Amino acid sequence: MKKWMIFLLSLVLITIIAGCLHKTPSGMPIKQNNSVSDVLEAAMAEENAKKDEVTEETIGNEQAAEAKEAEETEKNAYTEEDIDVDLTTLSSIMVYSEVYNMMLYPDDYIGKTVKMEGAFAKYYDEATDKTYYACVIADATACCSQGLEFEPTEDYVYPDDYPAEGENVCVIGVFDTYEEGDYYYCTLRNAKM
Repeated sequence: MKKWMIFLLSLVLITIIAGCLHKTPSGMPIKQNNSVSDVLEAAMAEENAKKDEVTEETIGNEQAAEAKEAEETEKNAYTEEDIDVDLTTLSSIMVYSEVYNMMLYPDDYIGKTVKMEGAFAKYYDEATDKTYYACVIADATACCSQGLEFEPTEDYVYPDDYPAEGENVCVIGVFDTYEEGDYYYCTLRNAKM
């Protein structure tokens, strides 16, 4: 089980590395195209509207808003208005596509607050003496995984405030990139679980 988790986390980190690079193997810059991003944002807005409509019909407009706000406030310090990219409301295919888009065009997401849900994974790197945390999402067929590294706020103490590896976790943080060695990585900073 431990070897499997290390393999999975290694695969996620390789995917992150590959997706966050800004050049093709030939060294030419990748042409940025927002058409995929526009389509994904439109689909997210449509799914959010459907979810809000169902909630409002069942318990009333004011009660739905109060219940949603109380639940989000209780869960973390971010409010619903703070979240720019909510992956928890999307279908599994759309989530996988959006995370792939984040890896391919990270500059389009820097500074945006992202909410995601998936399996918790961690990896300790002896070379950097740093522990890396990630939220891993399987695609619709559960054959491939995409994930994002996250850096929790100082409010969290490992292992007391963390789920067990492989358990479901909901993470909200600000999307950013950083360089370590010769590679660029994507992460969610100031993350709340």
